[in-house]
Amino acid sequence: MSSVICIKHMKNGKNTKKIRNIVLQLICDIAFAVGAFWLAYLVNRVDVNWADITVARNMGVQMVVFVAVLVIFLLVLDCYNTVWKYAGRVDLYKFVLAYALAAVGLFLFWAAMLLISQLSGRERWVSLTIIVNFLAFSGILSGSMRFFRSIVRYVSHLKNTVDPLQSGKLLRTIVVGAGYTGMLAVNRFISNPDEGFMPVALIDDNEDKHGMKIYGIPVVGSLADIAKIAAQKNAQAIVIAISNITKSNLRTIYTKCRVLNLPIKIIPSIANADEEMCIATKEIRDIKIEELLGRDEFVVKKELIDKSVADKTVMVTGGAGSIGSELCRQALKFGCKHLIVFETHENSLFELGLEFSQKYDPAKYTLIVGNVRDKSKLKEVFDTNKPAVVFHAAAYKHVPMMEFSASEAVKNNVLRTINVIKQCKKSKIESLVVISTDKAVNPANIMGASKRIAEMCVQVYGRGCAVRMAAVRFGNVLGSNGSVVPIFLKQIKDGGPITLTHRDIKRYFMTIPESVRLVMQAGALAEHGEIFVLDMGEPVYIYDLACDLIRINGLIPEKDIKIEITGLRAGEKMFEELRYNEEAVDQTLHEGIFVNHMEDIDIKKFEDCLTRLQAATDAEDNKATEAVIFELVPSAYRNGNGGNE
Repeated sequence: MSSVICIKHMKNGKNTKKIRNIVLQLICDIAFAVGAFWLAYLVNRVDVNWADITVARNMGVQMVVFVAVLVIFLLVLDCYNTVWKYAGRVDLYKFVLAYALAAVGLFLFWAAMLLISQLSGRERWVSLTIIVNFLAFSGILSGSMRFFRSIVRYVSHLKNTVDPLQSGKLLRTIVVGAGYTGMLAVNRFISNPDEGFMPVALIDDNEDKHGMKIYGIPVVGSLADIAKIAAQKNAQAIVIAISNITKSNLRTIYTKCRVLNLPIKIIPSIANADEEMCIATKEIRDIKIEELLGRDEFVVKKELIDKSVADKTVMVTGGAGSIGSELCRQALKFGCKHLIVFETHENSLFELGLEFSQKYDPAKYTLIVGNVRDKSKLKEVFDTNKPAVVFHAAAYKHVPMMEFSASEAVKNNVLRTINVIKQCKKSKIESLVVISTDKAVNPANIMGASKRIAEMCVQVYGRGCAVRMAAVRFGNVLGSNGSVVPIFLKQIKDGGPITLTHRDIKRYFMTIPESVRLVMQAGALAEHGEIFVLDMGEPVYIYDLACDLIRINGLIPEKDIKIEITGLRAGEKMFEELRYNEEAVDQTLHEGIFVNHMEDIDIKKFEDCLTRLQAATDAEDNKATEAVIFELVPSAYRNGNGGNE
């Protein structure tokens, strides 16, 4: 009860302070208006006979009318609920409009008094000049009170631009974008010099804006002129301020700017922020690497997501891994009836459980520690929870580790995939999606070859099966455990060098959330063992990726952070492929998902190889296991030169 009373007192205190501020501002406006009235008469040197009671009374009436008309329009246009410290164009427009309407009202008053004086034969006692002077003096006095801080900030900004001692403390900044967000950014920098940015120019590709000024800062050219403008303005930083900027547009701007070796910041799009936030409170941040890689994200097709997971019991194997945990998050987000998280690593599962406990009712999900190698455990989980949809994301993925662990690669990536497939068929679930990789195409390594065999299992066991089954193949995901980006970031944090296996190596990249959304939508398209491929955009040179990571951390490649070339590792290719050359590819109902037409598999030969593969792994014979693997999945790159030849 006491806490409720405290809250009420706080609210009452806030309201009292607000009312007090409004009353004080109103009193100031009345005082300014009275002073302006008498100042108008003084300037016009009107000789008033104060001894005449009628004249004195008329003057009093006139003053009351002038002040009342002005204050009424200021009230009507809500000029007393503004925090003038943060006043913007809209507030200025309302203030000016209030004075414009007051001018109209006083003009009508003057016209009425003029008509009355002519009809009555009395002397006219309202002067048009007095009205004009009154509005001018009152506007200056009231406006100065309201916009005093803005005026001081702007004068201070002008002083900073010419005072070398002051300007040396601020980064001379070029703002990219002369639209609404750019205007807000310039106003913010002028108003808050403590942030360390001093706008000296804006650039915009809209030529109609060139030569114009925003808060006194000129729009001097387009993006193509950025190098010349930066040199002319002695720029020290670049801030990108464009609403709803796309990945492709951001990449274009960044590519033009990065050669300048200046810090490049971005103001997050207003459309992506919570509605209650404004640009004055949004963090000016570094560009994120995921914003620079790949093409613009595809729009989610709700009908495919609904078919895939909505109102269904969804099971994710490897559910606490990088891909698996995001599958779990999005299954809950898109309205699955119940989520089963199946994971062998208890620590990762525990952390995921803590995350979910903050967001969801515990009745919405079940956490299970277990390994899909254990057939009895798998059966018990299916029988108890009865999943309708399964996403199989459990796998070993690190290429170097699997090169000396062929038996483990097969056990984890092949045999337990078969366990999942067979259990799904026995339990008669609706659909199964197996997560694959671009390393499964022409594999130069054991990990990739084991994933290709897992794909083949989906092809073979998915034929004529009641369970809708498919594998989804895609490239590197940004930020996954052990991936290149976190490794590079740690090396940068440690002062370098960044270690890179080859100057010209390149890879496909995609963010984890988008890849998972596409996987879920591919699940709705699954039928009889298809291999789906995600549109990964254009591959990225890893050297360029390393340089970008260095730059967005405010450093200069090869100067602040060295890049060391170490040579290709065993099983590493110069480039990855999303399909074999002989595979035909068709578009699906989703523009970001393609289906590969695979070559037919000789089932008898395939199952014979699987039997020998099982025997080799049971014997922990890595050499024999490797031989069978590459008998099943021949590759021109195995023991080659990583795709150089």
